[in-house]
Amino acid sequence: MRKIKSIGFIAILVFICIGLLIPAYNYYAPATERPAYTCQEYQDDTIRIAMIGDSWVFFHYQYNDTLVDLINQKTGKPVKVSAYGLCGKTSKEIYQSFFDDQIMKALLEHGADYCFISVGINDTYKKMGARYFSKSTICILHFLLQNNIKPILMEIPNYEISCVYIRQTICRKLIRRLSMLITNSSVDCIEDYRQTLMRELCKESLDNQIIILRHTWSIGQYQTDRMHLNNIGYKALDSCISSCIITSKDSNR
Repeated sequence: MRKIKSIGFIAILVFICIGLLIPAYNYYAPATERPAYTCQEYQDDTIRIAMIGDSWVFFHYQYNDTLVDLINQKTGKPVKVSAYGLCGKTSKEIYQSFFDDQIMKALLEHGADYCFISVGINDTYKKMGARYFSKSTICILHFLLQNNIKPILMEIPNYEISCVYIRQTICRKLIRRLSMLITNSSVDCIEDYRQTLMRELCKESLDNQIIILRHTWSIGQYQTDRMHLNNIGYKALDSCISSCIITSKDSNR
């Protein structure tokens, strides 16, 4: 009888462990690529720019018209900018929103010539893992390229990740520490995530098909949280985006 009870207890422990491991595996697993739906294409001379991603895109809404004017002045062509940002979302969650979020899906189906992408800040903040970030980001890029939309992928910015970590509550820090153990991430994991993505881009020959926006952000371009841009920062971002588009158009002539 005692032996049966022991076996039963062990079986219960095994089921509990399995019940905990499966959600944890799914949480840290990168996005699974899904068949891309079709986005509209245009034959006119209007430059259409979509902006998707995290809070950097969400807080860009008030600057959309500024970006329109900036590119219009440099090209002399009509410009349309549409943006949809999801605060706090990782690269995997943003890719999943292509299919599960009707606003995101409508924006993409409307079509664009270029798509600015801001992902990776929350991946590094939450320590989701370099593989998680790179594989999920590539799913985003594949979707856009299959619809003849030129991706403008912003490199993970050099935000004050260590300061952001220090300011978190003890509970949050414990969660981040656990994530760091599971995903083999350090507190300042930005460069590791960047390099892992670049290796994957080269491996899949995507590095020559996309535009990578690189910029070293200064303290004066961030809000006091050292994570989000202020007005000066958004002016710099719009200047970078417009330069990417002008350079791309010049190289295609």
